[in-house]
Amino acid sequence: MKKIASLALTAALAGSLAVPALAAETPVLISAPVDFATQITLNGEAVDTAGIPAAAEGLLPMRLLAEADHGSAYWDEENNEGWFYFGDNRVVIKFADNSVTVNDVAVDVDAVDVIAGVTYMSADVFEGWEGYTVAWGDPTAEGFQSVSITTPNNDPAVKLAYEIQELCSMGFGMQADEQTLTDAYGVPAGSFEQVTAFFPMITSPDTVIIGKLAEGADQAAVEAALETYRQGQEDTFSWYLTQNLPKVQDARLVVENGWLLFLIADNADAGVEAFQAFVEAQG
Repeated sequence: MKKIASLALTAALAGSLAVPALAAETPVLISAPVDFATQITLNGEAVDTAGIPAAAEGLLPMRLLAEADHGSAYWDEENNEGWFYFGDNRVVIKFADNSVTVNDVAVDVDAVDVIAGVTYMSADVFEGWEGYTVAWGDPTAEGFQSVSITTPNNDPAVKLAYEIQELCSMGFGMQADEQTLTDAYGVPAGSFEQVTAFFPMITSPDTVIIGKLAEGADQAAVEAALETYRQGQEDTFSWYLTQNLPKVQDARLVVENGWLLFLIADNADAGVEAFQAFVEAQG
């Protein structure tokens, strides 16, 4: 299938995509048909596609998917480009010719379209991405297509980290892996079987780390490294944006049944409760 040509592209983009990063999708133009006929499930959760325009069979709304997967989208008006972030992956479409790159490498995507400012691509844009799967199902009783998409954010501990961020009204954080914990924060290498961590921007101390300690891990050394990090945050926020100091001083480090939670956030009690429920569910 060749790439689908975009009609009235300049007008549609000027009216609908000239928005800052992380903004919600612009409402569909009144003249655009609103009947998207694909039911999307992302990491086990239904994606709300209400209000987006109809598109050709097999196409997926990129901004909606990126933001549903805790990513973001950005319209670069100057260069006439759309950027879509999925974890460490960045998809860029150059609207002048509908060419697509993934992580700065050109890819041949079956189909691209822009309808009333909403960018659609065929699912093959995700091919080869580690931890991503796209499975098309049988049509529903109502005749809708159905597709199930999984991403690395489908991991239960990652889901918990996002749940805690929401429960505790945490600020936007940067996800880090175990290597970053070692290199930047002094956590001994090999301390975790698995771990997910979100560290704050400079104006906030909000931090969440959830990990399964490895067999034989030096728990005391891990706790000492995290306390050193917490103390550094306390030293910073004792003179800078001091309204954040109470939650740094109320930081939580909880270890239960081999799982570790480190949390700096408002309403830390809610985060700890969610963590304890998660650990109990692991058996």
